Amino acid sequence: MKKVIILFAIYLIPFISLAQTWDTFRIDSAVSVGLPKGFTKTETRMQFSLVARTSFGTILIFKVPDNPQLLPDIEKDRHLNNFYDNYLKSVKQSSKSAIITDEKDNLIGDLKIKDFTLKIDTGSGVLLRDFRVLHVNGATYTFEFLYENVHKEYAIPERVKFFNSIEVNETFSSSDQYTSQSPNTDSPDNTKYWILLIMIGLLAIGLTILRIMLRNAHRTDL
Repeated sequence: MKKVIILFAIYLIPFISLAQTWDTFRIDSAVSVGLPKGFTKTETRMQFSLVARTSFGTILIFKVPDNPQLLPDIEKDRHLNNFYDNYLKSVKQSSKSAIITDEKDNLIGDLKIKDFTLKIDTGSGVLLRDFRVLHVNGATYTFEFLYENVHKEYAIPERVKFFNSIEVNETFSSSDQYTSQSPNTDSPDNTKYWILLIMIGLLAIGLTILRIMLRNAHRTDL
């Protein structure tokens, strides 16, 4: 009888996941996204962050406003591509053991975005962090979906649902992805900007690994 109950529970897993209620959340006047209920957010003058739990993963959202004194100029497509490439490198450097996979350029409407996955071996399992990075309207928006490789079969549909729910105000065009500055012949020192992005990545990794370790310790105690 016990085996029948376990098999029945496993069979119900994908249906439970699909039954989770998601609502549209407006980050600001430019960007909105679908989220499960029960998320928490923190907002200051310099940064916005949000954490939400799905049935098989964790959603992280960060918004970092542009700092004209530190941000590299983005006046053409090649500048935007360089910005995304440098962002990817900063995330990679946040963990020496991490591997970047599935890197690709994508679009939300006419807006260019960068997608990639960071694969991390935590020692107790493989953690996957799927990224979608968008620069528009004077800010960098980072959308992450974190999940353990063991849950990949059920986490990916949630990841797809999350990324597909990201919407940008239709009044914004590709020109809204650029900065208002003219390209500098002498590049500003933007080290602090990338340090901020790296710190965000380190914080997200640390919190997630801690959660996994605590959960595994709880299972061991049981």
